[in-house]
Amino acid sequence: MSHPAFQLIRVDSQDGYPVVAIQCTELRADAMIARLEKELEDYLTSSGVNQFVLDLSPVHFMASSGLRVLIVLRKRLHELGGRFTMCGVHPHVASVFKTTRLFTESFDYLPDAAAAAEQLKKSPA
Repeated sequence: MSHPAFQLIRVDSQDGYPVVAIQCTELRADAMIARLEKELEDYLTSSGVNQFVLDLSPVHFMASSGLRVLIVLRKRLHELGGRFTMCGVHPHVASVFKTTRLFTESFDYLPDAAAAAEQLKKSPA
């Protein structure tokens, strides 16, 4: 269910929740990070959703500057009365979360899309 304008994300579904899968292996370059941020904002604007699963399975490296995308996304969804959960977080990416103390305190992540969608069902926005 990919939108033609999106190159860095693909949107699927799990238990009635959108699953937005990032389609790159590294979030390192500022230009790519800015493009991903724009695609996510365009998706939120065009879809009208305020809750979804963010699948990071393909992402094996994330520079600390890549965390900005997640912080901006969390803030934007909070403004919309929503939130996101993540799944498929690679150990290298998890280490960035832990190092920056964003692990569990600010971002939830679960092993797969089914578990992440279940978490959205359990907890209100």
